[in-house]
Parts: sequence; structure tokens; C-alpha cells
Amino acid sequence: MPNWNHQDIHQHMHVYSSENEDLGHIAEVYEDSFLIRKGLIFHKDRYIPYSAISYIDKDKGKDNVHLVMSADGVKDRKWEKRPDYEDHLGDPTQLFYDRGHGVHDPFDETNPDKS
Repeated sequence: MPNWNHQDIHQHMHVYSSENEDLGHIAEVYEDSFLIRKGLIFHKDRYIPYSAISYIDKDKGKDNVHLVMSADGVKDRKWEKRPDYEDHLGDPTQLFYDRGHGVHDPFDETNPDKS
């Protein structure tokens, strides 16, 4: 599976779940995640980490992002706030949150090379 990053995506790309449900479009692109604004599917903004991308395809000139999980899977994640590990090094709540986003954790002794 490729390591996707902010250079692979851009604003206005449509995002689909693993079940091919249209989740919305990318509103903002960040170094560690991208933003899908609240709407019909999500009642809150969602910051999706790049590790959640399964693949990117081109359909009639439009790039589409497909995730590895269903819409319910995305809703179940606590992705309502952008990961901010670098600014909260000593905060255990932020550390737990960032681990769920696939953000590199220098304190993870079970897998120190995980990025």
C-alpha cells in the first residue's frame, strides 16, 4: 500500500468510503491529514489521516480518493480535531488521539520505527 501524503491530493477531490459512498469533498489539505466539512454524512468536520486512503483514481478528469473504511468507520473515529502531536508532546490525551491517526509516536516502544 502506498504512503499517501499532501502532495497526492488537492482541494475539491471527492472522497468515497470503502463501500463507494460519497462522503464529500476535500475542503483543506494539511501535511498530516485532509479536511472533509460536515454535511449530510458527517455532522461534524472530519480530519482524515493519509493512512486511511486506500487508493486514488481518475474518473472523467476528476481525481477521487477512496478510503479503507466505511462511512460508519469514519464516523466512529475521533477525527473531529486535526492531529497536533508536535505542539502537545507531554499531553497523554493528545498522544492517545494521535496514535489513532497514525501520527508517528516516539514513545511507542512496541514499534519505534512506525511512521
